[in-house]
Amino acid sequence: MGRRTFSADSYRSATQSYVPDQGPATARAEEQARRTGQLDPLVDPAGYGVIRRSLLRFEQRPDGLFELTIGTSMPVETRLDTTASMGTSVDIALRVLEQAFGLCSSVLPGYDLHMATGIFGDCVDQFVLCRPQFEMLAEKIVQQLTLMAPQRGGGGNDGEDPHYGIFGAAYLTAAYINRIDLKGYDFTISDEPARDHLEERELIRIFGSDVFDKVAANGFEIDRHNLPSTREVVQALLNRAHAFFLQVESRGYDANTTRRFWTGIYGPERVITLPRTELLPLVQAVIIGLTEGTLELEEVEGFLAMNGVSDTDAQRIVRSVSDIPIGAQAALPNYGIRPMQGDLFSSKDDLWPIGSSGTTASTHSTPVVDTHKGPDWL
Repeated sequence: MGRRTFSADSYRSATQSYVPDQGPATARAEEQARRTGQLDPLVDPAGYGVIRRSLLRFEQRPDGLFELTIGTSMPVETRLDTTASMGTSVDIALRVLEQAFGLCSSVLPGYDLHMATGIFGDCVDQFVLCRPQFEMLAEKIVQQLTLMAPQRGGGGNDGEDPHYGIFGAAYLTAAYINRIDLKGYDFTISDEPARDHLEERELIRIFGSDVFDKVAANGFEIDRHNLPSTREVVQALLNRAHAFFLQVESRGYDANTTRRFWTGIYGPERVITLPRTELLPLVQAVIIGLTEGTLELEEVEGFLAMNGVSDTDAQRIVRSVSDIPIGAQAALPNYGIRPMQGDLFSSKDDLWPIGSSGTTASTHSTPVVDTHKGPDWL
């Protein structure tokens, strides 16, 4: 288990096992959600202890030491709009999943890629958010995508509610990468604005009655009577992730209004054009590669062309990403000394491997996973 990775064969096998032959990939989950009024715990934001974890993978050696099997765990969280014209986002994500994992891995050499791809809708919907676990294996990612319950219709063209998912990413995530003062990646994909504020009752409805206790246990202080604004939530997220809003072109909402809203939330350098949802793997890989320093800006157009992107779309994407914080991850002090495959740890709880020169740690702790409270493959 500790050495297994995403593969083409496991992806094909998983799609055969979990994806129905006809209809939406999530058809069974949608029917079960309508019948029971509940999400599967794997994708329920309140499920499995609420906090989503991305931790190192080890194998214990005969001498008692723990060997890092793949590399430093790298969480990449994506939340997809599934309302109205974007109702097929999960099916698209499944179709491009193999490409997404492969391309993102290619610009993250030395890391163990952990993906969590969820969906969001409106607070008027039965389910505002589906938030899965971070996973690195095809069968687990495919399974979780098919367990989503998109509401599809949405509440009309007056904005969506992805900021509850962003709240989860900011305050209800525990990742090893943050303990060594590096950052993961976070992407919100939509064609509409959101609201400017959170509501206590919605946080409780989505994440459970103990949501504020979970936030506190994860090292953050939130006043339930003075909740942060959407912009403040994003600023908190930026402390632990390189976060971006990817704007899908759509006829369903005024593009300028959408861009103005999200530019005010993320800043213009983090609002990126996504010509079509199908191009999400390419745009994510470009952003990650530029941020990590494993891809140069002058290489982007060729990278996109090599992967089948049209000249027109490639040029638009290049223009859109040209102002992102290029090299931001590579500039962080611990980038060059992050743990690598084969490093040895005295204990699974240790921050750094034996002989490492790393000394700093995040002020927010990442508790060791309790396998009784989460999926047994973590």
